[in-house]
Formats: sequence, structure tokens, C-alpha cells
Amino acid sequence: MLSGHDLPPAPTEALAAFEPFVQWLLAASPEELTSLPAEAFAADDAASEGRGDVCAVDDGSSEVVREERRSRFASSISAQLALAEAEGEAEVAWDLLSLARRDWGALDEKLLAMQGERDENCEQIALLERRIIKLLQDRDRAIAETYTTEQQIQDAEHFKNLQLQRQQQQQQQKTRVASALRNLLRRSSSDDKDASGVPTSPSRYAEKDVHRLQKELADTKVTAAVAKAELDARRHALRTVERQCAAVKLALAQASTEEDDLQAALQQLTRARRSSVDQLQQISLFSAAASSPSSAALVLPLQPPPAPTASMKEPTG
Repeated sequence: MLSGHDLPPAPTEALAAFEPFVQWLLAASPEELTSLPAEAFAADDAASEGRGDVCAVDDGSSEVVREERRSRFASSISAQLALAEAEGEAEVAWDLLSLARRDWGALDEKLLAMQGERDENCEQIALLERRIIKLLQDRDRAIAETYTTEQQIQDAEHFKNLQLQRQQQQQQQKTRVASALRNLLRRSSSDDKDASGVPTSPSRYAEKDVHRLQKELADTKVTAAVAKAELDARRHALRTVERQCAAVKLALAQASTEEDDLQAALQQLTRARRSSVDQLQQISLFSAAASSPSSAALVLPLQPPPAPTASMKEPTG
């Protein structure tokens, strides 16, 4: 039972009126509570002395009346004690209910904060997914450009080989033509010498052949210059393609590094989302346990705590 110095202040003025009586009840001994004090019958004794007909009543009936009054007083004291005890239990229950309401409000605020964090995490995850998709598209585009560049390099090398083969064939053809011309000149000079019997000077034929050979040589030089210019252009294009290929490889390496970083960030966000889901489940379980009736024996005219404003559903991830 509560002692006098442990009593909380009365919550209402109606209960404050019983404060002296409650203090006396808590400080009184059991003998004082079970015995009727003489002051309780002082007014009745004074009234009985003033009336002559009351003084004529025998002592037995007076004793019976006193016993009845004592029993009524004892029952009244017991009822007041029970009422005081019930009021104390009601105050304790009210305090517990107030604490439960405050805890409920704190849980509601924490749940709202965690739901806000979950929404932010979902937005960050969606943003990272879009960035990953864009990086994957850039990587595919870079791979396609690399393949195209390699094809251009192969085409340039094939064209270079064809040019070399063509130059070799032209050189061989020129060599064969020059050899045939020399043989023809020798044969024609020998035939003329045999027919006339007099050696003739081959200057006329040699001059014509020299002019023809010079013309063919000039044409060959022009063709060689054109082929060299084409070869230089192909070499320049090949070097440009090689530089582009190096730039594409560098971009691929950077994209791969960024993809690894984004994968690590996505894993961290996944772990954070799982942790937030676990915390939400714990809060949901605690809220369900707090909302269930813990003490069914107390039947008090108290209002239940208001329902939380936030949804208590578990996130499905």
C-alpha cells in the first residue's frame, strides 16, 4: 500500500477534498480504524441528556444502538478505504495509459521517419538503376564502335596488301615489257644486218624505243605517285582509326570503373533497405504488442489511444 509521502497530488478538485481523510486513513493504526471514537457519539449524548424521554431508555437498547452505529461506521470506513484504493489504482492506470500514449506517438514519428528514409532509398536506387542502364548502353555503343573501328583497320590493311600486290604486278609487267623490247630490238637489228649485208645503225629504232620507254616510265611514275598518295591517305586514315580505337578503349575502361562503383553503391543501398525493412518489422511487432490489451482486469472509463496516422504495413521491397 502507498505511504503518505509517496502519494501523488490529486488530479481533480473532487479528489482533493478527500486528501485529509486519506492522510488520516493511511496514518491511522488498525485499532483506531476498528474502534469507534467517543467523539462520534458526543452529539448523540448531548441530545439524549436534553430530552427526558430518551434518558428513560434502558442501557441494553442504548448499547445495541451503539453497536449498530459502530458496525455502520466500520463498514463506511471499509468502503472509503476501498474507494481510496480504487482511486489510487485508477490514477496509476491513467499514468500508465498516458505513458503508453506518449510511446505510441514516438513510435508513430519514428515510423514516419523510417518511411521517409525508405522512400529516399527507393528514389536513389531508381536513379542508380537509370544510371547503370545508361552506362550499359554507352558500353554497348562503345563496343559497337570498337568493332566498326577494327573492321576499318582490317579493310585498310587488306587494301594496303592489295596495293602492294598491284605495285609488284606492275613492276613485273614493266620488267617483262622492257625485256621483250630489248629482245625485239636485238632481233630487228640482226635481221636488218643479215638482209642488207651492211651493218646499219640502230639509232633510229633506239630513239623511238627510248621515247616510248620514257613515256611508259613517266606513266609508271605517275601511277606510282598516285598509289603512294592513296597509300599515305590510307595510312593517315589508319592512324586516325587507331587513335579513335584507343579513345574508345579508354572510354570503355572508364565506363567499367563507373559501373563497378555503381554496383558497389547499389549493394550498399540494398543492405540499407534491408536494414530499414527489418527495423520496420520490429516496430510493427512492437506496435501490435502495445496495442493489444495488457491488463483485462482493469475496467476503467478511459478512452483508448488514438490510432497512428502512418500506415503500419510492412514494405514489400
